[in-house]
Order: sequence, then structure tokens, then C-alpha cells
Amino acid sequence: MKKISVITSCYNEEETIRDVYEKIKEIFVDLRNTYEYEHIFMDNCSTDKTLSILKDIAANDKKIKILSYSKDFGPLKSAMVGYTYAIGNAVISFEANLKDPPELINTFIKYWEEGFDVVYGIRKKTGDKFFMRFMRRFFYWFCNVLSRENLPLNVGGFSLIDRKVVNELIKLDDHKPYTRGLITSIGFKQIGVEYVRGKRQKGKSKSDMDYLIDFAINAIISYSIKPIRFCTFIGMGLAGLSFLTAIVYFILKLFFWHAQIPAVSALIMAVLFFAGIQLFFLGIIGEYVGAIHSQVRKKPYVVIKEKINFDDVSDDNE
Repeated sequence: MKKISVITSCYNEEETIRDVYEKIKEIFVDLRNTYEYEHIFMDNCSTDKTLSILKDIAANDKKIKILSYSKDFGPLKSAMVGYTYAIGNAVISFEANLKDPPELINTFIKYWEEGFDVVYGIRKKTGDKFFMRFMRRFFYWFCNVLSRENLPLNVGGFSLIDRKVVNELIKLDDHKPYTRGLITSIGFKQIGVEYVRGKRQKGKSKSDMDYLIDFAINAIISYSIKPIRFCTFIGMGLAGLSFLTAIVYFILKLFFWHAQIPAVSALIMAVLFFAGIQLFFLGIIGEYVGAIHSQVRKKPYVVIKEKINFDDVSDDNE
């Protein structure tokens, strides 16, 4: 009998975490004659009752496994560690906010059994407000334009990936992984399934604007050097424009020496313009340097404070 792993990152989700457990359990009760399953919860050092609720569930259901971190390492690293500890023939990533319909798991499994190695959900419609919907769609489009990889549009973390893809994924040494992009770049046979994403019914979103901006920048610099190329080409263009402007001024003074040229005003505007451009370009380059800095320093990826119901898992996964 094949085994399927479900991984769920959580941080302060005391209002939804038991519902997540129950809904995933319902899905696999219907599939119990075909599949075994495990559900791994990665707790990012929640400050509410999330961990205690999970421990209570795990004490009565050995299919529930818990990785409790020493601090909040963020959802990106949390998900990657979940893939590392999952032992199923396929791994499903499911978020704790319950915006994604768990019933779609049946469709994911169906496509997997048909031979697809990666099945991901495409958000045809979401319950987000207009501004957030627009920004998310713009981000996916912009990231795809910049990337050499053909990144699927409007795809979140809700997906199923086969064991051979998981094995390749966990080999990658990326200190700040953009998991969706990594899975796409690995290749294999992939398919998307459109669905309607609902609103959060309980609790509050933990994805503030700082996190979303950091997530977007990390995704862009992880899969494209086009921003740096853009800086290079713009710099060359502005240098050429400055040279042409100098020639024009020289000709004007040579043949129309009595003409009054507003040199001071033009000089001030030019200095301010070029200073702004230089700071902007330095910021772009700085993001790439910062990513390299984080990668080479090799800080702890995550620190697991406690593992529950992992008695059958080797410590080689750490």
C-alpha cells in the first residue's frame, strides 16, 4: 500500500489547526483501502496554544507527527524541512489557513496515479481583496518574465510531488529556498489544476507586508539575473546620453557662444537624477550580495527543539 505524506507549516494557528487535522483525516478515511498517510506539522515556535493542541492530537493519533522549532524560522525553511522528514511515496503541501480546499487532494492523487510527478493548484480565483489579488497576479507575471524558468502563474504552495522529485529537492543547498521555483526547475512531468481559493474563516493572516516584500524579492533574485543586466544596460544608455549631451553643449558654445545655457539648473537636476539611479542600482546589487552572504555564512537552517512520533525516522534527516 502506498503512503502519502501531508506537510503543514504553522505559526499561531490555534483556531484552525484542529480543523486542518480533521479535514485531512476525513480525506484519507475515504482512501484508507488504497493509501496510508502521515501528517507532519512543522511548528515555528508558536506563542499561542497551537503546539499544545498538536501534542494532544498526536498523543491519540500516531499518524500525526510534529517538528517543533526553537524559534520562528519562517514558512520557506519550514516547508523544506517538512519535505526532508516526509517518508511517503508522494508529499502534499497543505497550508494551515484552510484557504485551499482539501477535497482537491483527491484530484491531485488521481493525476499522480496517471503518471504526473508534480501536481500543483492554480488559483483561478481567490478571496483576497482587489489590491492583494492585483499585486499577487502582477508578482507571478513579473517573476515569470524575469526568470529563465517557465514558472507557472498564480501557483501557491498547495501541491503534490512524487518521491523522486522530493529526493532531488532535498539535495539542493539553498539557505533561503523559493520552493515553488525549485520544484519547477527540477523538471519531471508536471500539471496544474485550477481551483477557487477561499477566504480565511478563522484566525488572522501571519503574512504581513514585510514578509510579502521579502518573499517577492527572494523569488526574483533566486531565479533571474535580469535585474542586474537591466542596471548594466541602463548604465550604458545613460553614459551614452551624457556623452551626447556633452557634445551638444560643446557645439552650442562653439557656434552660439553668446547663447545663455541654464548650466546650474541643468547640473543640479542631472546630479540628483544620476544619484537616484545609482542608489537604486546599488540596492538591486545589494540584494544579490545579501543573498550570497546568507548562503555562504551557513547559519543553522532550522533548529528542531522537539520531535514527536518520529521514532521510526533516522536522525540522518537533520
